[in-house]
Amino acid sequence: MYLLDAKQIKEWDITTINEQNITSLELMERAGQAVFNQMIKDIPNTDLPIYVLCGTGNNGGDGMVIARHLRNNFYNVIILEVAPEGNNKSPDYLEMRQKVTTLGNIEILPFNEITILGLKSEGIIIDALFGTGLNRPLDGQLAELIQSLNSMFFKVLAVDVPSGMQLNLMPTTVALKASKVYTLQSPKLPFFLEENWIWMEDYCVVDIGLSVNFRPVSMYHTIDAHMVNSFITSRKKVSHKGSYGHAAIIAGDKETAGAAILASGAASRSGAGWVTLLSRSEINSIAVSVNPEIMTRAIDIMPESTSFSKYDAIGMGCGFSTRATSVKWLNIMIERQPHHLILDADALNILSAFPELLEKLPKSSILTPHPGEFDRLFGLHTRNCDRIQTQISKSKELECYIVLKTSITSISTPEGNLFFNTVGNPGMAKAGSGDVLLGLMTGLLARWKNSEKAACLAVYLHGKAGDQAKIHFGEEAMKASDLIQMLPDAFKAISN
Repeated sequence: MYLLDAKQIKEWDITTINEQNITSLELMERAGQAVFNQMIKDIPNTDLPIYVLCGTGNNGGDGMVIARHLRNNFYNVIILEVAPEGNNKSPDYLEMRQKVTTLGNIEILPFNEITILGLKSEGIIIDALFGTGLNRPLDGQLAELIQSLNSMFFKVLAVDVPSGMQLNLMPTTVALKASKVYTLQSPKLPFFLEENWIWMEDYCVVDIGLSVNFRPVSMYHTIDAHMVNSFITSRKKVSHKGSYGHAAIIAGDKETAGAAILASGAASRSGAGWVTLLSRSEINSIAVSVNPEIMTRAIDIMPESTSFSKYDAIGMGCGFSTRATSVKWLNIMIERQPHHLILDADALNILSAFPELLEKLPKSSILTPHPGEFDRLFGLHTRNCDRIQTQISKSKELECYIVLKTSITSISTPEGNLFFNTVGNPGMAKAGSGDVLLGLMTGLLARWKNSEKAACLAVYLHGKAGDQAKIHFGEEAMKASDLIQMLPDAFKAISN
């Protein structure tokens, strides 16, 4: 799904209006009705005072529609209006305001210090102050009023975006803190910045029937069920294991056998035809006892002249150490694997120690750093939003894919596109989870021979498996190996 800027969202509205032969007022009515239908599920008590905070633009118009429907359903509604002097009130807003005043049973008060003091703290605030058109940070008296509301710990339900949030990759400095955001038609870019989660606890997407034919040009995307479902095709009736790729995992050392076992086990669940683990002899024997489907080669006795051409994809690094022998093998991989190379963990740490190797990476390689590994590679960052900007530029510069593993994993491409993951949970923050991702991604790359598809599909399936593990084991008790166990359910979910 595209993540759009304010101009593109307006164009989407206009396309819908023209295509469906409706007015902007009718579209506003439809949006407000749709948000109301979702919102009342979170407002069970009709006796609670509901304060609808309205600006005088389209977001405020949506708020007026919601207020009217709430009152018609016997909710106790008071509108708090931010009405600046002058003629900058949208015509659609004024029309919706008139419909509210015609009811005659909703009080409209100015939003100021005096009004705030009179609010009952057990009430609910519906935030329809600013929508996606805000182009500067909140400041002055309005910022002070918003901060006053935040200090009162109201339950806030926001329409489209929390007021104060702008549609860019910069963290919001002041916004109305929302318990839940009811965002129109698609998620918004700032939702995927970790820094902005102090302003919102959760969001849901409300379908308001915008045109399905709108095709904007955007560099920002979400990885969702619709996208990954389009990647999956049925296995051919006439085929064999060689039809689905040969994945190689280079992983593990004396004290990190588990990393090799997890990565190769995940690769065996990826759909790849073959999986070979290249590790120390003693690790290979343990790995086969756990996953008898895999093949093994002893990397500690392999001659340097060994060819790796038979592998369709190679994933390297988890638990591999940064010793001299590991450095040697990374050099060999970079030299002899012209494509479909994935580097993780210790392989990334070696790259940070020998940055000249970055320039030698095969084109379309995939790097999978967590923030610490990323900073060792590309310099210290204090904010993840800055890290993402570097991620985009480095993907272009190195012509590679970078999977930045955070609570909201992002994937950058050589073309400058950025994909955000939409599934997963905090229970996945356990040792070994990254090893599972490497194995899964390597198997998918061997299967599909496409770095972008493999990275996006792996991140989504990994998160989906995590959500299944949460259901079965809970966030606290789930562990990395549970993700492998849940991969069949994850595949089934996106194939339905």
